[in-house]
Amino acid sequence: MPLNLEEIKEKHDKAYVHNEITRQQAADDLVFYWVTQWDDSLLSESTLQYRGEFNIIRKGGRQVIADLRANPVSVDFSPKEESRDDGADFLDGLYRTDTRNNMAIEAYDNAMMEAVVCGIGGWMRCAQYEVSKSANVNQVIRRKPIYEFNNNVFFDPNAKMADKSDADYVGVLHAYSEDGYKKLAKEYNEDYTNVNPANFAHPEHSYTFPWIGGEDRKIYIVEFFHRELVKGNVITFADPFGEERELLESQIAEIEDELMDAGYEIVSNREIEHYQVTRYLCSGEFIIDESVIVGENLPVIPTYGERAYIENQEHYEGVTRLAKDPQRLRNFQLSYLADISSRSPRPKPIFSPEQIEGFEWMYEENGSDNHLPYTLQHFKDANGEPLPIGPAAMPEQAVPTALTQLIGESRAAVDDVINPGLPQDIADPDLSGKAVIALQNRLDMQSMVYQQNMKHAIRRDAEIYASMASEVYDAPRQVTLTSPDGTQTQGMVMEQIIDRDSGMPVITNDITNMEFDVYADVGPSYTTKKEQTLEQLNDMRVSLAPGDPMANILMLKSMVLMDGVDFDDVREYANKQLLLLGIREPKDEEEEQVLLQAQQAQNQPDPAMLLAQAEQLKGQADVINAQTDSVKTQADIEKQQADVSVDMYNAQTSRLNTQVAAQKAGAELRLKEIDAYGKNYERQFKAAQSLRGSVSPQ
Repeated sequence: MPLNLEEIKEKHDKAYVHNEITRQQAADDLVFYWVTQWDDSLLSESTLQYRGEFNIIRKGGRQVIADLRANPVSVDFSPKEESRDDGADFLDGLYRTDTRNNMAIEAYDNAMMEAVVCGIGGWMRCAQYEVSKSANVNQVIRRKPIYEFNNNVFFDPNAKMADKSDADYVGVLHAYSEDGYKKLAKEYNEDYTNVNPANFAHPEHSYTFPWIGGEDRKIYIVEFFHRELVKGNVITFADPFGEERELLESQIAEIEDELMDAGYEIVSNREIEHYQVTRYLCSGEFIIDESVIVGENLPVIPTYGERAYIENQEHYEGVTRLAKDPQRLRNFQLSYLADISSRSPRPKPIFSPEQIEGFEWMYEENGSDNHLPYTLQHFKDANGEPLPIGPAAMPEQAVPTALTQLIGESRAAVDDVINPGLPQDIADPDLSGKAVIALQNRLDMQSMVYQQNMKHAIRRDAEIYASMASEVYDAPRQVTLTSPDGTQTQGMVMEQIIDRDSGMPVITNDITNMEFDVYADVGPSYTTKKEQTLEQLNDMRVSLAPGDPMANILMLKSMVLMDGVDFDDVREYANKQLLLLGIREPKDEEEEQVLLQAQQAQNQPDPAMLLAQAEQLKGQADVINAQTDSVKTQADIEKQQADVSVDMYNAQTSRLNTQVAAQKAGAELRLKEIDAYGKNYERQFKAAQSLRGSVSPQ
């Protein structure tokens, strides 16, 4: 159910009151660390004319921040369905790319600094639209900084977990001037001509520094996120090839046209319960905007310094809290010494009147006002008796004995809080790499609590990112992926490829409706790990026997990991050799082609073998030529014999043809004679028949 303004105010006030004392102390810590170490409430009665800051807390804070940056948190997404590893690897690359964004880096650094100084910091996740040079409008996920997280963020007081994953709401305050507030209202098509909104509870200010704030009027609005369990429909679509996609009914409207164009059809529809997060932008008088955001989690992530729950109250602090009192004492003591030096009268020499009689004017000016090159005094008195040379006495300024002892004690007290326990005599240029690593581990012990709390925050950040990404990256598009070593490649969301085994199209890099387990680890940066690996490789290579093939492999691996000016060609050569030796697998199609060509080339004999084979074939060819000549000679003889036989056959055939022709001519002659005889006989027979018919009786 949507919240109204009164409900939002009520929840905000409960969160504001719940942890007010801790937030007040943390606000003091921020000002003490960054602004001034002289607060009027504690030292207002001091008569010191000089108030100096001899800050040794800052060095401890820098050390802890440096440790956090030197030991970044790495995130790994693991799919709950083992068959969808491609989606997890794809999300790993997307997440690493997002963390390289400038806004993400600033958000992380600001949260880290505030957590170290006052005990709490954090950032916010949001989805926003980005227009590319090709005019494509895509939704992307960004990390936004929240400045003064302690003063401006108010979580559900019922939430106990460090990552606030059990919170149902959170409010983030934003301060506006009157003009800024009017501009904001205009962006949301509201005309607030009379700016007189009732403020939300103001963020904390340090009560010990009354000058903070100012007379300029601020208007505080709240960006309020509320999470609730709602019912919804999950609709399953199938494309013409049988690939299925599950989408919430609320997600379909944005990509309905793309689904229809791709030929998707509805397969099933079922009802589920899921979390829905609503964002309210409110002034003290109006709900300026209300919208449902992507993902199922509150998008605000806290990170802590040191944290504990005491009597149902959350308590947190950074490096400043316990070091403030000894730091104040040190500032007071050294300022007191400066006061003694500046306000006490200068020490003056004591002479007897006889020593300087007549030269008193030379001693009237002292310090920087005395420009005389020398002063005079009498060597003997009026009776000729010798006088003492030099002043009879030279009193010193009185410094309390306890003060000098306390100065050392106060510094030690601050060191006990902020010093990581590093030995003071470590400036040894001959320290081995292992010794440096051991010292670094000792440094890390001071910041271990901060590192672990940052790990919890980054893990929660990754969980929120995964929930948002499943809705944002729900359609095919080109994205940039980043590998652990920082190299970037291009990938396609929901890319359709042909499966080699089945020959059917399948969808890869699909993270919609995927569920992940998120793991986070604290460790050295990639650069630090690389340096340690290089040292180990060199140690291993030196320990191998001469001629060992493994030495060459270790050398190539060292060359791959080395950095240097104009070193890319050497690195690429070493990388290619490792590929050809089978030490590493090909990363892309281009390397697969290189490896295939090398394997084909290996199947061909070497030049020496080819030369030997050529000589062998040449000898075989000579033998064959000799055999061919012998066969040719024999063939010629046989051909001559065949030609004689053919000539004799032709002559005999010619005789037979002549005889056949003579016999044919005789047969034709006899045939003509028989034909003439027949015709003559037929004429005589007809004539006889004619005569018989003419002489018949009457």
